[in-house]
Amino acid sequence: MSQTQTLLEIGKALIAETNLEKLLPLAIDKVVAETQAERGMIIIYEEDEMIFETARHLSQKDIAKPEFEISKTIIESVRASGKPVVVKNALDDPRLDASVSIPRLRLLSVACAPLRAQGKIFGVIYIDNRNLAAAFEEGTGRLLADFAELISAAAHNALERHRLLARQRELQNELAAQQGYGALLGRSAAMKEIFKLIEKVAPTEAPVLITGETGCGKELVARELHRKSARAEREFVALNCAALPENLLEAELFGHEKGAFTGADRKRRGQVEVAHGGTLFLDEIAEMSTALQAKLLRLLQSGEYKPLGSETVRIANARVLAATHRDVRSRIAEGLFREDLYYRLNVIEIKLPPLRERGEDILLMADYFLARWARQAHAPVKRLSEEARALLLQHNFPGNVRELENLIQRAAILSEGEEIQGEDLPLALATATTDAAERAPSNFMRAKQSVIEKFEREFLAASLQETRGNISEAARRAGMYKKNFIEKMKLYNLKREDFV
Repeated sequence: MSQTQTLLEIGKALIAETNLEKLLPLAIDKVVAETQAERGMIIIYEEDEMIFETARHLSQKDIAKPEFEISKTIIESVRASGKPVVVKNALDDPRLDASVSIPRLRLLSVACAPLRAQGKIFGVIYIDNRNLAAAFEEGTGRLLADFAELISAAAHNALERHRLLARQRELQNELAAQQGYGALLGRSAAMKEIFKLIEKVAPTEAPVLITGETGCGKELVARELHRKSARAEREFVALNCAALPENLLEAELFGHEKGAFTGADRKRRGQVEVAHGGTLFLDEIAEMSTALQAKLLRLLQSGEYKPLGSETVRIANARVLAATHRDVRSRIAEGLFREDLYYRLNVIEIKLPPLRERGEDILLMADYFLARWARQAHAPVKRLSEEARALLLQHNFPGNVRELENLIQRAAILSEGEEIQGEDLPLALATATTDAAERAPSNFMRAKQSVIEKFEREFLAASLQETRGNISEAARRAGMYKKNFIEKMKLYNLKREDFV
């Protein structure tokens, strides 16, 4: 193969790789192989700070502590001049008499070329050797310059992609901070514990089993775990195990070859392959058949799997998160769930509380859903009347967060004016639960007042708890005048010293 063809093939391989951390080792390995250099390095700078580097031997192994194994004199010369440098015998070159590293490392040949994009130097490519038989000639310098042009384009594109993804994560984190915790909202003590657990677990590779009633936000937890992990730049793939029959679920999960079953008219990738390097979220895992559970267990243990109709074992590296609303231990006792798979999945369990146990979060989420609906509909943000808020607090929400979201969206669409009234909520017409009916006063207005008072007392107490008794800060967070806040404290016999 001619040198031109070699460069063309290498260029194609480099342009195809968009991940900077994979691109740089790939690039330097190809440079070292073509130039027969003993060692090579690519360095990328942001202003004067080194932000990426990769250093490799001819054997395609990383160099330990590369900053002590190179000629910084030559690298700085190339960065300053913007011109490639080739030194056939560095030990006898008078330009390098001041260099400490060249005699220390006994370097013979050294070459370095700039990486340039949009008229600016953003990095260098450097090679050297200590072998007289492989001394660099002028042709090596021209080849290195050609490589530098190829690598510059690919590395600059990958660097821009890296910066965009970093900015995207930064914006997502800012949005999450503004909203409370991404789309997972909550000020209740139960949700604060969930958030703490997510922070601890997300950076690890541990499998997580997310449990809780239907509609309480299990997929949102999985997405937060992915977003806060080292895999955040790769795919998040969600698959509902209850949505497909067994044979189709296996094909969807592991993929299939052409002709593997009736209707399989072409080869198809499975979600395991799509999630390679990222996160695979298996919702309603307890609905999976025991036969398919065995294949999933193999994937978790070794990363191995076979597409339907294939005899070839493949390897996937995906972090598996699973969720279920079932009592898995009961399923194990009934022989419907493998105990070994349960322990493999349940390294960490995150148990989401139902909405009825998160009373102080109901109005917070209701306001969030109203604001989101207004953005989507390009309409003014509606507010909840006191009556509507009282009814929401009184409702048991068997459908959890999903029920609240649907209810708020319906009320926002059908209500007239800027305020949603109690009559706009379908739950206003529903029969209260037996327990609630037994507790509620017979008169509607008294019932309403009772609910409002309970909410106010709990809200004030939570605000004081969060600020450790700092009344000024608690009033500010609550959006109330300090004087009114103190009056409410007196009304409900709340004392500052109880929260310090």
